[in-house]
Amino acid sequence: MNKTIYFDEDKNSIRYSQIKNIEAEIQFTGLGVKYVASGSEIYHANGKKFIVKEGEYIIGNDFTSSIVKIDQEEAVHGLCIDISSQIISEVSEFHDLSGTDLKEFLLSDQFFVNRYNVKNTTLGYTLQEINRKIQNSTIRNDLQRNELFYSLAESIVTDQRFIFEHLSKMDFKKVSTNEEIFRALLSAKNFIDENLLEELSLDQICLQAGLSKYHFIRLFKNTFGISPYQYLKRKLLELAKKDLISGKTVSEVYAIYGFSDVAAFSKGFKQQFGIAPSKLNK
Repeated sequence: MNKTIYFDEDKNSIRYSQIKNIEAEIQFTGLGVKYVASGSEIYHANGKKFIVKEGEYIIGNDFTSSIVKIDQEEAVHGLCIDISSQIISEVSEFHDLSGTDLKEFLLSDQFFVNRYNVKNTTLGYTLQEINRKIQNSTIRNDLQRNELFYSLAESIVTDQRFIFEHLSKMDFKKVSTNEEIFRALLSAKNFIDENLLEELSLDQICLQAGLSKYHFIRLFKNTFGISPYQYLKRKLLELAKKDLISGKTVSEVYAIYGFSDVAAFSKGFKQQFGIAPSKLNK
């Protein structure tokens, strides 16, 4: 089953599918998002293989050549969303001072095709909401649908501006090498995000990236402007801050996020946010 939820003359569209078996060429129009709500799909996009599992999605554009393969006992549920080049151009120009560079990146053959997890991106929340509304049949009127495409475009531009800015820091001679190393770094970064409360070792993270320890640390810091350990610590402090705002006390929070004592936690928190954690409880 492949049902069109919305389509307009500007080629904005939302389609919902339930498919067990297929192998076919698939198009990305404007900026296209293929989101897997349940099951698993395999994409061969621009010569690279992407296994997209439940809660993940892939993004491509008009220049993305892709084949999708699904072979599952249970139907794979997914969303295909295309956002017109016009909307992407409008939003990217508004959100970027130079405008042209970001728009060129998004809508040309320079675009970085990759797989993402809904938990780690701005777009992810919106995709989950769309899927929920489709299940509940609550996407009805034209105004709501049009606003939705602008919201999607804003989320994509926010996420992809991060990609654009950090990918440009890769300085290998070949574009393909830059992209492969950057994918490895993103994979490691996502691994950290998904395992924040585990006692992660550098060996585990480097295994995820497929890089040696020295090269991983150097490349991660050069690309993201922060070491892997500093990134992990910052993410933990961000989670702790949310807990404190929700009403938990410093003594309840510090150990959850791996700090040895209240003093160490308070020092790190103040360095990160410029305020003592105890101030958030008042």
